[in-house]
Amino acid sequence: MAMTDKRSPSRPAAGSASRPTGRRSRAAGTRALPWAMIAPALIALLLIQGYPLVRLLTLSTQDFGPRSLFTGQADFIGLDNFIRIFSDADFRAVLLRTVVFTAVCVALLMAGGFLLAHLLMGISPWARVLTTICLVLVWAMPMVAATLVWQWMYQPQYGVANWLLTKVRVFGDLTAYDWFSHPTQALGLIILLTVWKGLPFVALTLFAARGQISESLYEAARLDGAGTLQTFRHITVPIMRPVLAILTILEVIWSVNSFTPTWVLTQGGPDGQTTTLGVYAYVTAFSRNDYGGGASIAVVTVLILAVFSIAYVRRLAKQGETA
Repeated sequence: MAMTDKRSPSRPAAGSASRPTGRRSRAAGTRALPWAMIAPALIALLLIQGYPLVRLLTLSTQDFGPRSLFTGQADFIGLDNFIRIFSDADFRAVLLRTVVFTAVCVALLMAGGFLLAHLLMGISPWARVLTTICLVLVWAMPMVAATLVWQWMYQPQYGVANWLLTKVRVFGDLTAYDWFSHPTQALGLIILLTVWKGLPFVALTLFAARGQISESLYEAARLDGAGTLQTFRHITVPIMRPVLAILTILEVIWSVNSFTPTWVLTQGGPDGQTTTLGVYAYVTAFSRNDYGGGASIAVVTVLILAVFSIAYVRRLAKQGETA
């Protein structure tokens, strides 16, 4: 008699129904891990920078004067502060001067940084170490100390720069010459100080980036008959473009926000001819006691830098896509 094989219907193994749920939980945990790791930094940024930015925006929409410092109350005036500063001819002149100042500083920093990076690539190891130490010492010097040294160098009567130029006997007797009483020359000295102080960072960063480029690329280019300028244009610049982008954005931000050199050397003078946005915001807020106006100038500065940074990065991204 044949026995019928009665097989029980197949059942899922124990725990198989929970496998998709387990995978989803592990995937969610994997996605949340990066956010958890950067959460302390994000919280610190929100506390350190978030509140001041919100407070700055609030002040820019208020009529905040000396009375408000004691009472803590200020009238809301909307965009009146922004309308007032944009209708001010002095603000427009300061804005144009800041743009020229920043463009000259960034151009000199990039050109000088490339030259120094090229020099570091070509000199002997001991000379490279010595040059690097000198650059680091310049970069590590506090800006106030560097500005005071610069001020003493060009001080009338006792300045070493005036003494040296007088000894050269090319520009005449400059013993009692006051550089900071002439707007163009004073602004030129501020630019030179800003470039001198920022050049080590740019040069060492470009040197580090240049060291990552394989020498075989340059050897192949030279075998094809390419010169120094051609290899620089077609090899160095395209490969170092991301580094150049970061350096340009940083130097633009630092140049626009430059305050110490101008304030210590000239305090924006003579007659406000060396005033940039950072100094103008400070003078408006703390010398004229117009805290709302000073905050609105600072907000405009932040917006200009943000728009420039976003536009510059987007342009570089498009160039990378079409390259």
